[in-house]
Amino acid sequence: MSDSVFRKLICIRNVVTIVGVALATASGVCRPNVIVIMADDLGWSDIGIQNEEATKDVLTPHIDNLFNEGLRFSNGYVASSTCGPSRASYLTGRTSSRFAMEDNNEYCVPASEVMLQEVLGSVGYTTGLMGKWHLGDRPEQQPQARGFDEFVGFLGGAQDYYKGSLIDNGEKIELEEYITDLIANEAVDFIERNHEDPFFLYVAFNAPHSPMQATQPLIERVVAHQPRFTEAYEKIKATEGENALPNYSLEPYRGKDVDVDVMRLVYSAMVAGLDDGVGKIVNAVEEAGVRENTLIVFLADNGGALALGRGRVNDFGAVNLPLRQGKGTVFDGGLRVVFGASWPGVIPQGGDYDGIVNSTDIFTTAVTLAGADLPGDRIIDGVDLMPYLTGRKDGNPHDHFFFRRFDRNSWSIRSGDFKWIRDNFSGMPPEGELYRLSDDEGELIDVSNQYPEKKKELVELYRKLTKDLPDPIAKRKE
Repeated sequence: MSDSVFRKLICIRNVVTIVGVALATASGVCRPNVIVIMADDLGWSDIGIQNEEATKDVLTPHIDNLFNEGLRFSNGYVASSTCGPSRASYLTGRTSSRFAMEDNNEYCVPASEVMLQEVLGSVGYTTGLMGKWHLGDRPEQQPQARGFDEFVGFLGGAQDYYKGSLIDNGEKIELEEYITDLIANEAVDFIERNHEDPFFLYVAFNAPHSPMQATQPLIERVVAHQPRFTEAYEKIKATEGENALPNYSLEPYRGKDVDVDVMRLVYSAMVAGLDDGVGKIVNAVEEAGVRENTLIVFLADNGGALALGRGRVNDFGAVNLPLRQGKGTVFDGGLRVVFGASWPGVIPQGGDYDGIVNSTDIFTTAVTLAGADLPGDRIIDGVDLMPYLTGRKDGNPHDHFFFRRFDRNSWSIRSGDFKWIRDNFSGMPPEGELYRLSDDEGELIDVSNQYPEKKKELVELYRKLTKDLPDPIAKRKE
């Protein structure tokens, strides 16, 4: 009998069954490992399983396979459409609006907030973060001060893929390899060293966030897959300056007319590198013999970054279609993301889960699986997904949830099939617009006149849910 099978039998004999799956006991028997893999600014249509058309440009066999081994959340949302607040929401189980964090300008999590790594660490989990933090750079705000046992990565919102300084468990180091590879390799090393006891691993890739940089092998792999990029590749090779080979950066094109194929080629190569990293991580879990006791969640921190005419050349490349707009907005292009989970033998394989899921659910699900207690002195927005994913509970995990960008005078709320949006940048009327998402995935058809009572209901619900929230702008001035 193999060690992995023996461990599984021991777990089955000793579990407490809460939702039809093996969960933690007070003594810590068979508590599952939890791995959260987060992509940065990944577009809705930029992995193969999400959109068949995407396979013409991008190569994501490992991410596709991960979803085929579990469930893709077709209505999976993040709690914020911006990097820092999105990460803060998932790690606290609370929309970051509850602690006045709605933009990257307020990118530290208050010390009063309880974070996932702190809760899991308190019940014996080894915790690690590899990659991007973006939740505070002062000593008391850094990952290991906030509960991570191990941290290798960078503190800010962006990082050059080839050069610059990183932090390796408190020590400053210089980046010496393509950072997507480094993050994946550090994650593999963490798994190899810690798999004998329960662990929580947060792998925060910065790909495919700008600056747009990919290795030559990744570029050539995409060109071989999609020959239409051949001309774009020749243009990149002809680029002069420090950002030419081997970096393939778009920086020399800033402020100029940029060939869309050049941008899409580099972006697709970065996504291919991200996919390679996911493959390494899953393989490490399998090699360690703990795949059947490991929940792996994959999601993007927000929708793809689109330049939207603002001259941000390096933000081109992502495809959010058919969703409207992208990162930083309260439309689905910013909030509805590539999202799914896999746990062999527990979560059903190879399908879509169409219930409404929110990234805050990761917190509650992981805490419940670990046998820990949820904070009882505050609102927790996330719910335990396991009863829903395993079919033990019907209905939607969420009746509704709201999104707010106070600084942009933009907000939205989704309830069931309807979504009400007030967006200051879209030329819509002050009273906002109502969309019926089952008929209008792109949020283009205002149905306010057809459903006036539904619109009134959502407006009133939004006001009720947000009336006691802190004002981020006032908070910033304190």
